[in-house]
Amino acid sequence: MKASDMLKNFKRYFPEEKLVLGVILSGLFLFFLWILYRSEGFIGDADSVTHYRFSRYSWQFPAFLLDHWAKPVFTLLSSPFAQFGHAGVSIFNLLGGIGSAWLVWLSAKKLGYPNRLLLPFLVFFTPIYTVFVISGQVEVLFGLFIMATVWLCLDKKYLWAAIVISFSHLVRTEGIIIIPIIVLFFLVKKQYRHIPWLLTGTIVYSIIGYFHFGDFFWLITQMPYTGKAEMYGTGSFWYFFKVWPKIFGAVNYLLIPLGILAILHDLLRKREGKHLDETILIILPFMLYFMAHVVMWYTGIGRSLGMYRYMVSIVPVGALLSLRGLNTIMLMLDKLTRSRITGKVAGLLIMVLFVITPFQVWRIPQKLDGMNIVMKKAADFMISENLNQNKLYYSDPAFEMFLDLNPFDETKSRFRLPDSSKPHHEVKPGEIVVWEGHFMALEGVKLGDLQNSQYYEMLALFEPVHPFTIFETDYKVAVFRRLDLAEGLNNDSIVPEKGED
Repeated sequence: MKASDMLKNFKRYFPEEKLVLGVILSGLFLFFLWILYRSEGFIGDADSVTHYRFSRYSWQFPAFLLDHWAKPVFTLLSSPFAQFGHAGVSIFNLLGGIGSAWLVWLSAKKLGYPNRLLLPFLVFFTPIYTVFVISGQVEVLFGLFIMATVWLCLDKKYLWAAIVISFSHLVRTEGIIIIPIIVLFFLVKKQYRHIPWLLTGTIVYSIIGYFHFGDFFWLITQMPYTGKAEMYGTGSFWYFFKVWPKIFGAVNYLLIPLGILAILHDLLRKREGKHLDETILIILPFMLYFMAHVVMWYTGIGRSLGMYRYMVSIVPVGALLSLRGLNTIMLMLDKLTRSRITGKVAGLLIMVLFVITPFQVWRIPQKLDGMNIVMKKAADFMISENLNQNKLYYSDPAFEMFLDLNPFDETKSRFRLPDSSKPHHEVKPGEIVVWEGHFMALEGVKLGDLQNSQYYEMLALFEPVHPFTIFETDYKVAVFRRLDLAEGLNNDSIVPEKGED
C-alpha cells in the first residue's frame, strides 16, 4: 500500500486533527501515570516536598498561601490536589504538562507549522521534562503560564494575555524576565492600552498581602532571592551548555539552534508579521530565560544552585523551536532528494531517537538514589525499632515523606531543632534527633556535636555506598536519642574529644 493511501485511511479513521491530538495526550497522560506508579519515593528533590507541604497545609494555615518562597499562585492552584498526598501534586503538574502540550499545538496551528502533532512528544520527551513533569516543583506550571500567554497573544486576546502573565512571577520569580518581553510585544503591536494590565497580579497580591503583613510592598521587601548566597556556590559560564544533553537532549543540540536560525532567516527574508511574532514570543522567552540562569549560576546572584530542573519552564516554547528545526531538516532533504518520502523517513528516525533519549540519560521510572537511599534506610530502621513512637526532630523534608509525618503536629515531630547552637536544648529525654549532612549541617549542627555530646547516645549511623559531600560536608544520616540528663551550668558544653585540651 502506498504512503498516500495509508494517509487517506488514517484520515478516514481520524478525520479531525484535534481527535488525534486528544488520543496522543490521553496516551501520554496514562503513560506518565504509570511512570509515577512505578517510581520509588517521591519525584523531585527536597524543594518538591517543601512545595507540597505548603500546598497540603495551606487550608489549615492560610498564611502559607502568601509565602513568597513557596510561590502563592502555585500553592493556591495545587492545594486541592495536595490534599491527596505528594502524588496529588504530581498529577497536578502532569495535567499542567498536558495543558502546555495542548497550548503548544494551538500556537503552532496559529503559526501554520506542519507536523504539529509531533509537538506533544517534543514536549514530554525532552529529558528534563520527562523526569520533572510528575514532580512537585513549580517549573511545569510556570511553563504553562508562558505558553498560555504565547497562545493568547497569537490569538489576539491581548487583555487575557496581560492578565495571565502578570501572575507568572508568583509561580516562579523569573516571570519578571518574561513580562518585559510581553511589554515589547504590545509595543510592536501598538496595544498600549493593555500594558497597564501587566500589573494585575502584582497589585492583587500586594493588596491581599497588605492585610496580612501590613506592608503593601511585601513582594519586594520579602523577596527571598536578593543578593548572593555564598553557600550556593557558582559555576562555569558554560555549565548549562555542557549539560544540555541531560536537559534538552542531544538531538536538540541541532533542532533548537536550527529552529532559531530558521525563524530569523524568514524574518529577515520575508519580513512577515508572524515571523516577528515568533521571534518575540518564542525565541526571546527561551533565550532570555536560559541565559538568565547561565549568568546567575556564573555570578552567584539570584541564589541559583545551577539545577537542571530550572529549564523545565522553557521546554514548551523550546518544543516549538525544535519542530521548526525538524521541519527545516525534512524540507531540505525533500528538496535535495526530490522526494516527499526522504524527509518524512528522516523525521521519523529523529523522533524515535528523541523519544528514547530521556530513558538513556535518566533512570525512569525513578529509583531511590543519593541522599534518599540513605534517608530511607534510616527511616526503615526507626520503624523496625519503633523509634517513630517517640517525638522526632529532623531537618530534611524527605524524612517526613518516608515516615508519613505531619510536620505541623509538634506532639509527634518537629521540623528543625529548637536551638541549633545547643542541640540538646528543649529536647526531652527519649526523644529522637535525626542528623543528616545536608539541611541540619547547614543549620550549624555538626555530626561531632552530637556524637560528643553528653546529652545524646547515637543509635545508628548510615552512610552511602559511594561517599559524597554536600556543601563540603560528608553526607551521612545518624540517629540519636536524648539521654535523661538535666541541663545545667556545669554540663551544657560539648564533651571534648580525646586528646583535646
